[in-house]
Amino acid sequence: MPPARPNLPLLPHEHKLTSSQQIASLWSNYGYIHRLHLSSEPHTLILKSIHPPALSHPDESHLRKLLSYDVERWFYRHLCATLPPSVKIAKEYPLQSDAEHSLLLEDLSTEFPHPASGSLDKGATACVLNWLAGFHGAFFRVHTREGAEKLPLVPPPTRWSEGSGAAGVWERGTYWYLDTRREELEQTDADEHSWLMPWVEKVNDAINREIQVYGSLMHGDVKGANIVFNSAPYARRGGKAQSSADIPLRCALYDLQYVGLGLPTLDLVYFLGTSVESKLLRSLAEERELLQEYFAAFQEAAAQAPTSGPEYTFEKFWTHWELAIVDWYRFMAGWGFWGNDRWIERRAKAIVESWNSSGFPLA
Repeated sequence: MPPARPNLPLLPHEHKLTSSQQIASLWSNYGYIHRLHLSSEPHTLILKSIHPPALSHPDESHLRKLLSYDVERWFYRHLCATLPPSVKIAKEYPLQSDAEHSLLLEDLSTEFPHPASGSLDKGATACVLNWLAGFHGAFFRVHTREGAEKLPLVPPPTRWSEGSGAAGVWERGTYWYLDTRREELEQTDADEHSWLMPWVEKVNDAINREIQVYGSLMHGDVKGANIVFNSAPYARRGGKAQSSADIPLRCALYDLQYVGLGLPTLDLVYFLGTSVESKLLRSLAEERELLQEYFAAFQEAAAQAPTSGPEYTFEKFWTHWELAIVDWYRFMAGWGFWGNDRWIERRAKAIVESWNSSGFPLA
């Protein structure tokens, strides 16, 4: 099947199209991403259009993908304007109509031409962690803020019914949380992971409880493929990632299909577990140092948000970090291992061993 052409009438009248090119297909061929070349400013925009396959018996995975595109559009149109300038995401441009559930977005490659590739070094890792700190801090306790409009939440596909709409963000952010991955859990080798299985539900229940007090919005899919930089993150000079002009390294993130409520550590474990150099995580001290830097930036960002509730200490945050490690390992055990999987396995086993000997910290 030839790639779908962008629906030209969707463009606002002030933007005149001169040419277009398909630059990517969406996951499982659910649509296309085109770069549109315009005769007016800006000279390029990105059109993300959805063309899902027609299925006579849609399964959970299919419905999850469809809902995720609705979630992404809702976030762009209702929440992204509340982010500070330091937390860069693409600006959305209005469309004349939305028949294809499309998004017309700023072309981030103009300002951020360097995609993340391979495993990120310490400088680039710190840059992304700072972005995440700003994102999580801006939305810290967004679902419990006094006087704020109630945040609409989209349930997991198994609890969503056709006709109920999909306006809002996910009730649980990230694409790998347990309530949408029961099938993967059933495929987990129970003998090989006998040390893990008794803790799966306890960890999931604890995360759900802690979200009610310490929750924020997750990006939900923080991996290298969704990160771009303003300068080459691997051009090292003196051990730091720098551009030829020595400008500060900045990043932007995209693909916000799995934005939803969660603990900040869920984004962190996915990012550190898949997208950074393993040597950054050689010791517990190095791991802790990375997270302390993130947490300081997070606290600074969260202080600007109108929130109330118990103090979020680093000790509580570290408890959430350990929950996230075990929860991420649970997903990989059923789905498959990649990234810094040896580190994740080593840490998950050590955490569970401590719980077995000293008790679950959130019982």
